[in-house]
Amino acid sequence: MAEKRYHPLVEFSRIEDAFDRYVDRFFSGLFPSRWRREWPLEVEWSPVVDLIDKKNHFLLRADLPGLKKEDVKISISEDNVMTISGETKRSEEESKEDYYRRERVYGAFSRSLQLPSNVITEKVEATLNDGILEVKLPRKEERKVTERRIEVK
Repeated sequence: MAEKRYHPLVEFSRIEDAFDRYVDRFFSGLFPSRWRREWPLEVEWSPVVDLIDKKNHFLLRADLPGLKKEDVKISISEDNVMTISGETKRSEEESKEDYYRRERVYGAFSRSLQLPSNVITEKVEATLNDGILEVKLPRKEERKVTERRIEVK
């Protein structure tokens, strides 16, 4: 009768295999295995913005390369949240002697910003030139607070 030797590393391997099967079974309902192999890692895109404080207004600049004004939607909610959204559909093609390249970018984007409370939302204006969105956000004149001293009797 042959003697079986105990190998502790084999037990670790069995535990690891069981754990892998459990994790695969758990996530299989969410992400079928064929999708896990085929899906590249998706990166959400959100435009980069600058908010500049001018003397009588704020100026928001957002980089929206390759977009047309028809592709961009700007809205301001009642609680002064401005949302810039749209859809990008960009395709590049390059062909040379011994290679060919084509890259496409498709997808929706959205960026929301809380505006200062002194922005006059009814007078907001936006322009899009060469992929740069500029939103002029006029603001209310700040009232100077005057202080009157009251004598305590």
